[in-house]
Amino acid sequence: MTKPRRRTRGGFTLIELLVVILIIGVLAAIAIPQFFRVVEKANASEAMSALDSIRGAQERYLTKTGGFYCTAAFTACTGFDLQIPTLLNYTLGTPTSGMGNPSWQITATRNPPTSVYYGAYTITYDVEPNSPPIVTCSTPLCQTDLIP
Repeated sequence: MTKPRRRTRGGFTLIELLVVILIIGVLAAIAIPQFFRVVEKANASEAMSALDSIRGAQERYLTKTGGFYCTAAFTACTGFDLQIPTLLNYTLGTPTSGMGNPSWQITATRNPPTSVYYGAYTITYDVEPNSPPIVTCSTPLCQTDLIP
């Protein structure tokens, strides 16, 4: 006499499904903040590129005029040779005289919508002659993650 065969059911058990969901959750918890950091760092590089271009134009302006840096609206400075770019994610401030003489400072403020992780922040670019610029950010997380 032959025993009847038991039907085996295919598929996953509840425990296996829960383990897979747990693994996906852990990966998402690690990957999503990293993704936002990379996106915001790319946005910050837009501001840094514009600020570096302005620095070069300021150096040329100082060489041409033999005087101080252009600290008015850039269009008001005769001989300023840079067309200021329109930034998508930031608003550039007007340059101001810095702490030393001659020196200058300019800010780039993040436009809304701001990042969920970084919020509203401002990048300050402070330039002293014959030295690298001092770049600071208004929030600690921005300073550690976005500023080179």
